[in-house]
Amino acid sequence: MENAPDEIQITPDTFENVEPDRVFLALTQRQKDWMMTVSYLHLEQHKPDRACVLLRLVYRAFPEDPEVQRCLALAELLSGSPVAAARAATRAFKNSEGHLRVPVGLVFAKALWEQGKQEAARDFLASLLTNERR
Repeated sequence: MENAPDEIQITPDTFENVEPDRVFLALTQRQKDWMMTVSYLHLEQHKPDRACVLLRLVYRAFPEDPEVQRCLALAELLSGSPVAAARAATRAFKNSEGHLRVPVGLVFAKALWEQGKQEAARDFLASLLTNERR
C-alpha cells in the first residue's frame, strides 16, 4: 500500500516530557483491564519497556488506582528506571492496604538501592518489616 499512513510509534519516553494535565486519556474499565492483562504478559515475557508504555497510558486514565500504581512501579524498576519506580512505588505504597504494602515496599527499597541509596533502602526495609510484624 503506497498511500498507507506511517505507523505511529509509542516508545517508553513518549509521554516523558508532556505535562500531565495536557494529556487526557479516557478508557473504559474493560479497556483498562485489557491493557493491564497485556502489561502483565509483557512483564512475564521480560519486556518491561513495553509494559511501561501501556502502564503509563493506563496511569493517565486511572491515576488513583493502586493496582496500576503497583504494576507501574515494578515495570519501571525492571526497565531500569529506579527514580520513576520509586515515584510510582511511593504512590502505590500510600494507597495500598495490608498485605500489599510489603511487595510495594520491596520494589521501593530496590529502587532506592539501584539509585545508590543503600542506607535509605536498609532503613526503609527495617521499618517496613518491623511494622509488618505488629
